[in-house]
Amino acid sequence: MLNRRLLRTKAVQALYARQLSADANRLLALDRIDEAFAPDLNSMEPQNRPKLAGMKRLAGMTLDELIKHGKPNEDEELPEQVIRVATSAFEAYRRQTVTDGEKMVRRVLNETESIYTDFVRILSMLIELAHQAKIDRERRYDDPESPFPKDSGLDTNRVIQVLIADAPLQEEIIRSGVNWSNEMNLIRKIYREALRKDSEYEAYCKQVSHTPEEDQAIVQYILRQVILKHEVPLEYLEQRDLYWVDHSELLRSLAIKTLKSADQGNTFQLAPLTKDWEEDREFVEELCRIVVQESDQYDVYLDDQLKNWELDRIALVDLIILKTALAELIHFPGIPVKVTINEFIEIAKRYSTPKSGKFVNGVLDVLSVKLAKEGVIRKSGRGLIDNK
Repeated sequence: MLNRRLLRTKAVQALYARQLSADANRLLALDRIDEAFAPDLNSMEPQNRPKLAGMKRLAGMTLDELIKHGKPNEDEELPEQVIRVATSAFEAYRRQTVTDGEKMVRRVLNETESIYTDFVRILSMLIELAHQAKIDRERRYDDPESPFPKDSGLDTNRVIQVLIADAPLQEEIIRSGVNWSNEMNLIRKIYREALRKDSEYEAYCKQVSHTPEEDQAIVQYILRQVILKHEVPLEYLEQRDLYWVDHSELLRSLAIKTLKSADQGNTFQLAPLTKDWEEDREFVEELCRIVVQESDQYDVYLDDQLKNWELDRIALVDLIILKTALAELIHFPGIPVKVTINEFIEIAKRYSTPKSGKFVNGVLDVLSVKLAKEGVIRKSGRGLIDNK
């Protein structure tokens, strides 16, 4: 079932993508400034190139002040044209960055929902492999160069038969848009190169009958060792999902739980992706919204904590992880401090540099104690009285 670490990871991914987009939008805004102060080559009037270059430089600096502080530097008198051009460029930057940020959050949420489609696809793949086994067993003539036992097969497996007979699963396959009609060559290749060549499956096919435990065991084995490990199906699944490394463990868990329930038709149940998708979606959206909204304040906290560091020297993903952790520590009073810190340490270990885990741990440990003493972090709820 979907866990909070994956949701936190999705928030970090969305915020990271948003920052990259913001950097690109800044360059586009600078291009607008360049264009505004470019010499007019068609004008009959003489062009004061040094003056234009100076105004362009001032407008670029003003743009950065607007991006960082929301207003120009009040200590410096700026020409009206510089303020006007910089403000126009900033407004375009801001609109596009807000739009891109919303798109990034929707994208990671759609990617998370698509995990369930891939889970259904894997179950459907088992059914299609069983169909290939049936065709293989019904052939009148064996290939003399590669004979294969036909005493039983995946098509005679009780668990697979439950999957085939389950109407809700068949409806879910249709609803998810899973259709192998254009990819039967892949299914045949998986059957020939992965399943038929597997010694465990071959031994299973040599027996005429099987206990329910044996049927369950071979299906679990095929899931783990064939579909999720053999290069042919694995390459296909990885190509469909750019975040397969992140999602594969959850997919395996959903599939195993579902298959374990399929010993009998009346006990079969598709494992849900989550207990409450709306709550999970809101968690990601809220984390992202808070980080964007409170980013400047988090810079203040981090600046104070990292006096010997400059924030622009910190790896971008580490900075985003720290800010996302701060958002959770401060704005989610029901989540214990230790849980938040440990979760973001693990995210840093997996997605940033080798030393990031220790770095994030050190910063959050000290900062969480400090902010709790100042009353910025306040935990409430059962077991959260001491904030530890």
